[in-house]
Order: sequence, then structure tokens, then C-alpha cells
Amino acid sequence: MTTINGNNQAQGTKPANESSGKPTVFSEIVTGRLATIIPETRAQATKPRSFIDTHVHLMKTSLYSWFNSSKPATFEGPWDPLFAMGNFTDTQLAQEAQGTPVDLKGAVHIQANADDPIAEIEAVEAMAARSAWPIRIVGGGDLSDPDIESLLEREASFADVRGVRQNLNIHPHPLYNYVDKSYMDDPQWLKGLALLKKYAMSFDMQLYPTQFARACEVIGANPETLFIIDHAGMWADRDLGGWQLWSKGLADLAERSNCVIKISALASLDHRWTLESIKPIVYTILDAFDTDRVMFGSNFPVDKLHGTYGDIIHGFVRCVETLSEPEQNALFVSNAKRWYRF
Repeated sequence: MTTINGNNQAQGTKPANESSGKPTVFSEIVTGRLATIIPETRAQATKPRSFIDTHVHLMKTSLYSWFNSSKPATFEGPWDPLFAMGNFTDTQLAQEAQGTPVDLKGAVHIQANADDPIAEIEAVEAMAARSAWPIRIVGGGDLSDPDIESLLEREASFADVRGVRQNLNIHPHPLYNYVDKSYMDDPQWLKGLALLKKYAMSFDMQLYPTQFARACEVIGANPETLFIIDHAGMWADRDLGGWQLWSKGLADLAERSNCVIKISALASLDHRWTLESIKPIVYTILDAFDTDRVMFGSNFPVDKLHGTYGDIIHGFVRCVETLSEPEQNALFVSNAKRWYRF
């Protein structure tokens, strides 16, 4: 068996058309990551899937001073392939989907800690103006900055901006630590967060299960703001206690009606992921939030380190293929339209 790019091919198995010299396409191969005991049928492999990608980083890399080989290593693994690739734009995203059953209908750019958040938004707005499909934007900024309102006012003036993200992840192990303070316990940060409702902006909330309890309090204290949990809640501590904290915390978060969740970045936390390894995560989230408050995102280009675009999105498709067509469409398209206001 083989992945789309030819990696991990099982001994003795050749891609279709190898002897003829014709290029191998997604519909003619069964990928090793997606293999199960019951082989994938051609109908499963080729079924078209309309998709709004709710978590991508469309990066003009000169805007990010951290984007270079001096970047400290994290749980995602070495970024050398991404440094070599450089910019990741709407054009590159469209190319990732070519030759797969994925029919892109839109994308949501999530801020990536640009030196100048406004310059980042301007760069993505320029992509949106030329793109064949709509792009929505989640901007950046430090909500603990006493002058944050002036930035929020400027960001909200852009037609495609829908919200803000600020990484909240704190963890004892340096590989997992994003920031060095508990922003949710900072009164100044909480004041900044409370301003989002004034500008009709949502908050993309990236954090770990150890922070879920405090997040529930923060979400409950801001009932007029939509909170979007990023990366499936980032189950980082992969032991029984970590699973229980994550799964119970998801149920608690789901009790907040102004909270929805994105399933993304599973490959970043599971570099040898398979269809079977991601199913429990997807199903636990669906049990907690149901199909009307869940979305899928690729986390490209970051998850490109551990899988092709076709593999990752097709893995999500296979996880939920027994749901009704309206339920599947909600997960891949209509929920994104609703929560990111396409």
C-alpha cells in the first residue's frame, strides 16, 4: 500500500498505472494510513467531498520573524520542510486538494503570530480578492495589551475578519508550552476578551485539557461571544488520566451553548496516525458536541509534516461516512458557513 506521495508503500504492492507510465491519482490507490482490515472500496476512495477548511495558515512568511531554522523544536516535529517550502498561499492550498476527492468551497485563515497583525490580515485579504473561493480570517493580537481595542477596531473593519485567536497553551513540558503565563487568570486579558462582543468577533481558543475547567468559567462569563475550540482540544498527555481529563472536559465545554469545536491538528499530536487512531477522538467529540457544533480543519501547512492533504481530509470523511448526508454536510460545510459567517 502507498500514500499519495509514494511514501510508506507496502512491499509487493504497486500503485495503479505504474507499468503504463501514467500518473497515479488519489482514486487509483489505497493509502497506508487509511487502510483497515476491511479494504477501502473504490466508491469510498472516490466519493466527492465538498469542504470548507476551517483551519489553515495562509502565510506570506516574511511577515513572521519566528519562521526560520532557529525556531525551537515543538511537539509538531522539525519544521525544516516548511522552511524550505516558504510561502503557503491560497494557490498552494488549492494545489494540495488537486487530484483528490476534496472540492474546496472556502477556507478560514487562522493567525500565525505575525509581527504585525494588520499586515497579516492585509496579505490574506489580497489572497481572498483573487481566490476562486471565499476566505474568512481570524486575526491576531494580545488581548492583555491595554491598547488592544484600537487593534480590534482596525481588524473588525476588514470585510473578511471574523474573530481573534491568541494561543493560551501552557504545559510543564517545554515541547508543548506555547506561552509562559496563564492569560485566562490575567484581569487585563479578560477585559480585552470582553471587548470581542462589541465588535461581533469570535474567539478561537487553543489550549490543553488541563485548562478546560478554567476555560468553562471564562466561556460562561462571556455568553455573547462565540468560542471555537481549536485542534480538538489538544489531547497532549496520552495516558489514561490525560484521556479522562480531555474527554470529561469536552463534555463540560459542550454544556456551554456559545462553544463549538474544530477537529484539526490530529496529525501534529500523532505523527504515525491512522484512520483507526483518529476515530476515537472524532467520535468522542461528536458524542459531546453533536454534529451541529463540530467542524473539520486541515491545519495546513503544519500538518503537511505528517500527512498529505488528501489523506487527512479523506480520513475525516471515512470517520463519519455512516452519518446521514445532511449530517456530513454540516460537519464539512454548513457549520463552517454558520460559525465563521460565510
